[in-house]
Amino acid sequence: MKLAGYSTNLNNHYLEQAKNSSDKALKNIAAERAISGIDSANLIIADNLKAQSSVLEQGITNANDAIAMLQIADSTLANITKSADRINELSVSFNNVALNSDQKRMIRSEATALVKSMDDSLSQASFNGKNIFGGEMSFLTGNGMQGLNLSSVNSSDIDVANQDSIHKFISNVNSLRAEIGSTQNAMISGINSSLTKNVALKSSENNMLNNDMAKNITDLNSNNLKLNASIMAQTHNNANLQNQVTRLLG
Repeated sequence: MKLAGYSTNLNNHYLEQAKNSSDKALKNIAAERAISGIDSANLIIADNLKAQSSVLEQGITNANDAIAMLQIADSTLANITKSADRINELSVSFNNVALNSDQKRMIRSEATALVKSMDDSLSQASFNGKNIFGGEMSFLTGNGMQGLNLSSVNSSDIDVANQDSIHKFISNVNSLRAEIGSTQNAMISGINSSLTKNVALKSSENNMLNNDMAKNITDLNSNNLKLNASIMAQTHNNANLQNQVTRLLG
């Protein structure tokens, strides 16, 4: 009987130990930080890494907002190009010597309406309540400051009677679209670079915090197995003890 009691106490000890280890691993998995202020050196380094990570994450957010804004700008300019192409077609007709003054007046009226439509598109294009074509724009991302002047599109010089003015306008629009495209590509590249850096920073921070997720999960599974084994052993011991008591009483 003493041996059975000793075995039960020992098993209870292992059961409690496995339960505590399992709880600790689970807390490490759930905790944002698995480090206390006792280890001040690691804590300072971890805080610095976290600050760098936060800057990168905000830069990524800024870059994504800028890309969304530039996509609206490019879409607006694409529609404006279609209108400008139509004005160019009208210009060819306008310069036909066979047309009379009334026909030319009708062509000029359509061209004027198209120019007004383009100006309206430029003035109404906005992102988060801010006009996109309001002037020089600067975007602060995780990879520095990037600027772009979106106010260079000016339709005031368009004259349906002068094809050169139309060609110049279309050329300016195409140049701005190319600049927008290159800026977007640079930002996408910067986002990918920032994401790679951020993963490395997060990994380093977790190492400093003793918060290796893979290790914690492995520890949790291992301790759960020990916990189950201890429970099974305790159940077996209880059954043996009950049998011994039954035999004594019988």
